[in-house]
Amino acid sequence: MSVFPKIQTAIPQRRFQYGDFAVTVLGEIESGDARDYRFVAAFVKEGEAQPRLFVVSEHLPPGERSQGSHALRVINSAMEQVMDVDGRWARLEEFTDQALQMGSQMLGLEQETAFPLM
Repeated sequence: MSVFPKIQTAIPQRRFQYGDFAVTVLGEIESGDARDYRFVAAFVKEGEAQPRLFVVSEHLPPGERSQGSHALRVINSAMEQVMDVDGRWARLEEFTDQALQMGSQMLGLEQETAFPLM
């Protein structure tokens, strides 16, 4: 079983309605786990309290930056996997676009449109 991010405080940067999911992109994150999150996109299905999927940008420690400064990771109840490592995941717009695309593929939202709420 995957370990979901333990977010203590964060500031919402973007919000979307994406089919039956509310998507919130968080920044300025303080976490209760060992990861240094730059951004977290949480996909919450309507009527549910907990996210079904997280797409996160993690600032990598200096010894792990040979391919880039930030890891793009997907986390759900069945898996946790780094999908890419690149400095572009430190930029809000690029991270948000990629997180929505990954969420679409993993949650079957290809026929839906993400509507910005914030």
